[in-house]
Amino acid sequence: MKEVVVIGAGPAGLATIKSLSEYKDELNITAYEISDRIGGVWVNRDPYKHTATFDSLRANNTKEMLGHPDFPLPSDIQESFIPRSMVLDYLENFASHFQLKQFIKFRHTVLNVDILSSVNGVEKWNVMVRNEETGAVTNKKCDAVLVATGHESKVHIPEIEGMQTYTGEIIHSSYFQTPLYYVGKTVVIVGGGLSGIDILTEIHTVAKKIYLSHHNELFKFAVLENAEYVPDMARLDGDDIIFTDGRVVQADIILLATGYRYDFSFLSENCRPVVKDDHVTNIYRMMVDIEHPSLYYIGLNKNGMPFREFSIQADLATAFITERIPAVSKEEMQKEYEERYKKYVTDPGLRPKDFHIVTMTQFEYADTIMEQSGRQKPGRVVTEKIFERVLKIAVKNFLKYKSSIYRLIDEENFEIIYEDEVFSDL
Repeated sequence: MKEVVVIGAGPAGLATIKSLSEYKDELNITAYEISDRIGGVWVNRDPYKHTATFDSLRANNTKEMLGHPDFPLPSDIQESFIPRSMVLDYLENFASHFQLKQFIKFRHTVLNVDILSSVNGVEKWNVMVRNEETGAVTNKKCDAVLVATGHESKVHIPEIEGMQTYTGEIIHSSYFQTPLYYVGKTVVIVGGGLSGIDILTEIHTVAKKIYLSHHNELFKFAVLENAEYVPDMARLDGDDIIFTDGRVVQADIILLATGYRYDFSFLSENCRPVVKDDHVTNIYRMMVDIEHPSLYYIGLNKNGMPFREFSIQADLATAFITERIPAVSKEEMQKEYEERYKKYVTDPGLRPKDFHIVTMTQFEYADTIMEQSGRQKPGRVVTEKIFERVLKIAVKNFLKYKSSIYRLIDEENFEIIYEDEVFSDL
């Protein structure tokens, strides 16, 4: 039997274990999770690791888009944008239904992953882990490693001139917990991704004043009465926040919704991928290490429908590991990577980090992966239609779109049960 190691038991890890477990007669599966529970980022206040969530958070995808394609959320849930706690319950039900916890070693930290041997291009791996309950360090030899640690564990704090002199608070969005802390305060939100806009939604009714500093043209919607857009911060000086247009304001809190960076510190230098400008380089199908094809990354991509993508990627990795589909030469993999980078980054003039942002390309990507793995997933057509609708209304008014309710009719159609009247012209 082949020995396979999965790192992480959040949504990506669970989807990976599920796909692999379909071949448990051929694979010996071991998953390592630093916490004592499953759920990853959806666990708030995890006692064993920092997670970027808060109690009142609601998913940015509807339940129809959020669920694993082989295990949809219950249809009797009326709301479409479900709260964090319901997502966590769903993951628990998913793990129970497919009996996944039997493969997970909880409270185990992966210290190092390294190449043990390489014969005719076939590598064997050594995974060094520490049992956090006993302190014992052991080594696991395996044939394949699947990294499913997510991309929200290492916060990105940009360098701002004069940051050490600032007299107010500087908080990364991953530490946001409750709007009550922001009552009556003046806040500068830096960053216009989903985290920044989610927090704006939470605090705009209680904060005294909000300054929004970001480049995301999608979410520069009609500004609120107590909020206004400002350019980038040039520097900080004591009480003063100086923007690039020369404007000076004072604020109680600078909230950095500046995202995260990929963290592969547990991979040895022999196999750690080169990350340039938050772009993981030299990966085939955005998930297979070209130089080390038995090393897989599940869930590098951003701003799509993550649970569906985890499942599709895990199916492809499983197909390769079980040899149900032929291996791809390094030359072919390199060609695919270079063509994808040119098509989605170089030609449109985007940033290297945009390689992993799949908002507008995720369905084409999913079709390619499913065709190669030979595993088609239900809901492909209708989820694309719902996604397009949700994106359209979110761009118009992010503050109100999560009150919308949708219902599936069949594999290709859905109906709108409720949307705020602000969306009536769409």
